[in-house]
Amino acid sequence: MMKTRKIEKQGLNRWLWAGLLVGGTVLGGCTQDTTKEGDANSIKRFQLSAATSCEDIEDTMVDALVERALTDRYEYYRGGIDVDFGAEQNNASEPPSSGNDDQAGDSPDDYTTTNVQEVGVDEADFVKTDGNHIYTINNGELIIVKSWPADQSEVVGRVSLSDGYPTSMFLHGDRIALFSSIYSYRCSDVTSANNPTNNVVDGDVAEPGFPGECTSTDNFNGTRITLLDITDRTAPSIISQSDIGGEFNNARMIDDDVYVVSNSSVQMDGYWDIIWDENLGLPELDWDATEDEIEDAKNIARPILQAEIEAMIANNGALSILPKQRSVAADGTASAATDLYKCTDVYLPAIATELGVLNVSHFEIDAPNPSITSTGLLAGGWTVYSSQENLYVALSSRSWWGWNEGNYSHIHKFSLDGPNGKALYAASGEVDGWLLNQFSMSEHEAHLRLAVTDNRQEEDENGNWVWAGGNHVIILKDDQGELVETGAIRGLAPDERVYSARFMGDKGYVVTFRETDPLYTFDLSDPTNPQLLGELKINGFSSYIHPMGENHLLTIGQDADSNGQVLGVHLQIFDVTDMANPTRTHQHLLSTGPWSSWSEAMWDHHAFTYHAGKEILAVPLNSWENNADPFSGLVVLRASSSTGFTELGRVDHAPLTGCQGCDPNEYHWWVDVRRSIFMDDYLYSISSLGIMVNGLEDPSVEVDAVQF
Repeated sequence: MMKTRKIEKQGLNRWLWAGLLVGGTVLGGCTQDTTKEGDANSIKRFQLSAATSCEDIEDTMVDALVERALTDRYEYYRGGIDVDFGAEQNNASEPPSSGNDDQAGDSPDDYTTTNVQEVGVDEADFVKTDGNHIYTINNGELIIVKSWPADQSEVVGRVSLSDGYPTSMFLHGDRIALFSSIYSYRCSDVTSANNPTNNVVDGDVAEPGFPGECTSTDNFNGTRITLLDITDRTAPSIISQSDIGGEFNNARMIDDDVYVVSNSSVQMDGYWDIIWDENLGLPELDWDATEDEIEDAKNIARPILQAEIEAMIANNGALSILPKQRSVAADGTASAATDLYKCTDVYLPAIATELGVLNVSHFEIDAPNPSITSTGLLAGGWTVYSSQENLYVALSSRSWWGWNEGNYSHIHKFSLDGPNGKALYAASGEVDGWLLNQFSMSEHEAHLRLAVTDNRQEEDENGNWVWAGGNHVIILKDDQGELVETGAIRGLAPDERVYSARFMGDKGYVVTFRETDPLYTFDLSDPTNPQLLGELKINGFSSYIHPMGENHLLTIGQDADSNGQVLGVHLQIFDVTDMANPTRTHQHLLSTGPWSSWSEAMWDHHAFTYHAGKEILAVPLNSWENNADPFSGLVVLRASSSTGFTELGRVDHAPLTGCQGCDPNEYHWWVDVRRSIFMDDYLYSISSLGIMVNGLEDPSVEVDAVQF
């Protein structure tokens, strides 16, 4: 008889609290098959339905919270339990470069922008440019740098917000939408023996033991959207500030439509008191209770907890639990919070197993008075992908590193053609396996392609643990509100996991790794019958795949030996002209030695800058080798499918450290260069200290420097 290995208890408590109090939901939208043959009105297996009243939401919350309470009391604090935890394209602007090296023009002829997954779908990042200026978020401040002419670069504008920590933004013409995380608490929530009157500093968040007057009863945690008018780059002005409940996850912009994904926790006053109330008569268990004993205790406790939690939910009410929104004046004064949406704007699973709300909010960045509209799901999701037509949010059920039963991912689809651009819930589905990142998803001709890893192990008849899952490419289609499978290839490299994926048109590429790096190639032209065409095994792995024309792939990752020991960052070019026989034509090692180097571009494609026309690539690099000085900066290379890699030079920001009378090489190791932009024949590198301008073809030529 086969059985599935269960993850051990160690380290679970902090994840539990993070899921409950910070991230909201660690698993949402799980449903059972309620479809009955011949019942035309039955709920499809994974389809969510709109709440018809606040009572619908309360009922769903009660059901979910009772089961969660039983788990919290009888399973989370024991060993050996199953636990659901809860991450030719070219980023150059048009027109293409004319090769003009004359800075006298008002604007560069050619410049790179944010590296994105899909053409026409912008992604939020902390650096943006329009060619004439570079906009960056640094140390909680928006900084505007005049970047053209290149040798006259300078800071011309700054915006400091009264509250919140800005993390990313969009740029559209003369407007910027800035996204910040905000955390504040009621004064009454912060007390101490030294601070009986809940004194605060700066009038907002209570700080025990400091003088001041408690002037706020604010308790709003979520995402702040600040819309700025930058017509005058030297004097940006705030158009509006809006707070929405929910931790900021990600955002996309299509034309002037902005879509923000956030996750709200559902916090219940008295929840833990109920679970551990000694007066309720809840059964006690020994630490080594069997699974049958645990199940018996849960069955006895269920009706007791049901009554208590129903009263708690009724006391709170659905609207008091759902996320809020408010407007904020330029000086930080906030209006009274109102509901982010009505109860009937919330979609419910047939059976919810966790509490939390996934929010997809929309506004027009160019609107004179932009208003925010939102849709909520009593579900969760952290991996965001968007085409120009639909936005998908996925949640993988399990921690990567356990050998778990039933690894799966839930995917929720939102249509982006609602009234005035509002995102409308469209469909949901489930696949067996875990999603790595946004590149694990891609939509093409009304089908969603996925690359997933099912990381299960099972015990065979001889008592040996064997890999039972593997890596899958699965294709889904929206069938009247449910994402149903139309075709799949399963069981690839069962003892490895997906390290990168890229879908382009009707072709797909997936890299898995444990000791060697198989690159798999797929023909996805028939969504009902996908085909594995080729496989190339080499040492090391690729963690990001970038298209390089029709027939080549440009990747970054880690080199490794035959035992899987990583050796440092490397770049590779693959020829996939013959999809059945992919070949690696070029490799370039940026450093050598075990764990000697890393690059932000390995896990954040926004740090990867490639200009296909110029065949120039720039990536951040941090390296530390035994026989060389440490390096932290930007590496610039010629990257050609025909000739391979030629390093053009490196840029570090040691000159920006302000190191006086000391060896700057001892200090530049602390400075991470995180982004780069090409403008005509100039290279701009951005770090927390400032921006350096160098020659693009010869980075040793220093043109200008701007300190923040």
